[in-house]
Amino acid sequence: MKKIQNIMAGLALCGLWACDERVPDLYSAPDGIYFNNRTANDVLLDSATVTFVYEPDETESLDVPVVVQSIGRQADIDRPVALRVWSDNAVEGVDYELPVPAVMPAGVSSFSFVVRLLKTDALLTEQKTVHLELSANEYFATFLTQEATGDSGQPYTEMLKYRIDFSNYYSTPPAGWRPEYVGEFSERKLRLLWKLFDDVVPREDYNVAGAIPFNRWVYMQREVGNYLFTQTNILMGFEQGEVDPDVLVDPDAPEDEWQLLDFTPVEN
Repeated sequence: MKKIQNIMAGLALCGLWACDERVPDLYSAPDGIYFNNRTANDVLLDSATVTFVYEPDETESLDVPVVVQSIGRQADIDRPVALRVWSDNAVEGVDYELPVPAVMPAGVSSFSFVVRLLKTDALLTEQKTVHLELSANEYFATFLTQEATGDSGQPYTEMLKYRIDFSNYYSTPPAGWRPEYVGEFSERKLRLLWKLFDDVVPREDYNVAGAIPFNRWVYMQREVGNYLFTQTNILMGFEQGEVDPDVLVDPDAPEDEWQLLDFTPVEN
């Protein structure tokens, strides 16, 4: 009977929270569970997109922490969480691992469930997805299902489901790419910039809008132009040396068809 009363109370509280869109008080509600992954601006997220492309080449795995939040009072025992993990195109032990048990430790109200993504050759051409879903058990109810966003295009964020998409290729230009300095985006161009300016710009900065200041882009534009000028002279036989294959659009093409990457600036 007590359990039924708690669930009914939880449903009533859930109705109140849906009206005023407040996050429930941790300790004045029945025991419940939900995913609580938020941005710095306190926006709840129900998915993450991860790529290996901005990591050092030797990186073989990435750990993605997914915050599992409880409401109600903390307990003095570890409490198992009913957390299902599955995928339609990824295999546990091959594409991902689960190094952390789905257990709410004693004396805390949240923990990070880690999904370890493994870098495989398949990720060079295919995006894989891991799904997580919480359900009720003897310790936790699941009466919190969605949080309002205020966005008519996507009015709710899931609170019991979480999705991780991961790959090792570029489906879109990185957020910090500046075509007005280095032209249209291509993966080979980005990798050449990594190579030439590895000691100047961290890889991850290319994927953060504004992280690379304009004066640094001006410097990079000038230096990559000088580098390509030298490579053109080598290609044309005006200077001695070997052409750097990293400046070629297709290094596997016949030598008489070699073309250099185009860094011509393009206005937004």
